[in-house]
Amino acid sequence: MFKVAVTGWEKLDKEILRMKGSNQVSVLLSLEVVPAQENIDLQKELKNASSSIVDVCEFEIDIHEDHGALNCQKLLEDGFSDMLKDVINKINSLGTLFVAGFQAEIYREQDLIVIMFGDSYNATAIYPNESGKKLEVMQLEFTI
Repeated sequence: MFKVAVTGWEKLDKEILRMKGSNQVSVLLSLEVVPAQENIDLQKELKNASSSIVDVCEFEIDIHEDHGALNCQKLLEDGFSDMLKDVINKINSLGTLFVAGFQAEIYREQDLIVIMFGDSYNATAIYPNESGKKLEVMQLEFTI
């Protein structure tokens, strides 16, 4: 079983809570998923992956020749890092697929407050500092 533990994410969750105030946030998440093995039915495995994470978010499937994309939009009160960790854990633990990359945007109403990108090992988050005059860049690790 492929299990991802997340370290250093508490600060990001606190920053998101600071920026969102009492509002919900809208999360746009796109995952690039590749086969972990040769000779698998990518369409079938992506449907299996999508059904295994439907409790987290309903993903739309976009299939390409050598990879697939899972995309979703979801309103959240809190728990973004838990959502991301859960999705990556579930997909990678299937054994047939691997999250090769992801991009995420977090919005408070119409304002973009966090941009994230990464893969199953590392993530980078970019967001405004408390004064709003500078951007903070945070490097995060997924550990296996």
